[in-house]
Amino acid sequence: MTTAAPTARTPTRTLLVDAIRPLSDVDAWNRLLAWINPLWSANEIRARVVRRTEESADTLSLWLRPNRHWRGHRAGQHVVLGVEIDGVLCRRVFSLSNSPRSGELLRLTIQRQAGGGVTDWLHRHARVGLIVGLSAADGDFVLPDPAPQRLLLIAGGSGITPMMAMLQQLADQAFAGEIFLLQLCRRTDQRLFAGELADLAQRLPGLSVHVHASAGSGRLAAERIPELVPDPASFHTMLCGPESLMNDVATLWAGLGLAAQLDMERFAAPRPPSLPGPEKTIQAAESEHMFTQFPGLTLLEAAEAAGLKPSFGCRAGLCRTCLCLKRSGTTRNLLTGLSSTRPDEWIQLCVSVAESDLELSL
Repeated sequence: MTTAAPTARTPTRTLLVDAIRPLSDVDAWNRLLAWINPLWSANEIRARVVRRTEESADTLSLWLRPNRHWRGHRAGQHVVLGVEIDGVLCRRVFSLSNSPRSGELLRLTIQRQAGGGVTDWLHRHARVGLIVGLSAADGDFVLPDPAPQRLLLIAGGSGITPMMAMLQQLADQAFAGEIFLLQLCRRTDQRLFAGELADLAQRLPGLSVHVHASAGSGRLAAERIPELVPDPASFHTMLCGPESLMNDVATLWAGLGLAAQLDMERFAAPRPPSLPGPEKTIQAAESEHMFTQFPGLTLLEAAEAAGLKPSFGCRAGLCRTCLCLKRSGTTRNLLTGLSSTRPDEWIQLCVSVAESDLELSL
């Protein structure tokens, strides 16, 4: 996946060199095709921004028309979007916020995050005509098939984005079951998709929406959710939102014996504990560097603190951009909680911590 498509400024000499390279050189073909049309590629998914919609003061939606390599998605899945920022290809994961209707546009709804990065760049620079790179759709946060007749959707902030795709799909299928949507936001003027949800309620007679704005009503404790939902044990629950919400609801559902009825999508990885403990020494074999992982850091953060620049995308364990070969040692995956001593194993740096000294192919 790339967005570094040649433009009119691409040196002519580079294109001439590409023209005489072997026919099997896919990268050269991609540069030549993109010089003719930025959407063209031999094997990469690229998309053109065709519409920009301001959803709130800090959230926008980009409507994308992908090229022929796009193979569709399931409601609730995400993509890795790539843009070139100051000459560096930067990636971030976004959920698709519209249903997978064949031949239609894709919508990404993007909340601006503090600290710059991809979301800030898109808010400042994304305009109609921009070409971006996309991964294939991925993720298991999708509706069960067939859909349960009673669904509880809990969405915190931008966690509403995959839920919108699910609700649109259910409306397209003339779903006749019961849906209870609990939408959490800070202020009512920051609430996303209010108009669309009102329209969907006309197509989904079983849909009821409860909005909780913390600025006016205080933070909603997870323990209060069963008070709002009639008989929560009879619902299949889909949950997406901030890490604190996810952890609280997961703990409560486990205590109620409902863990098997809960599906979750995290936008951030769990933080490793900062408890005192021995530091771990990491040997980066490819770069011949050695660095230390301190408590409270992931392997990705430890490598970055040492001046290394591993590839990464989402930093949440979703996109697998940061995959790295562990040659030896013991690591623990923060998402699964499982430890592994296997040598020559691929690990995700953003959701892994060292439990012993390691050797990595970095």
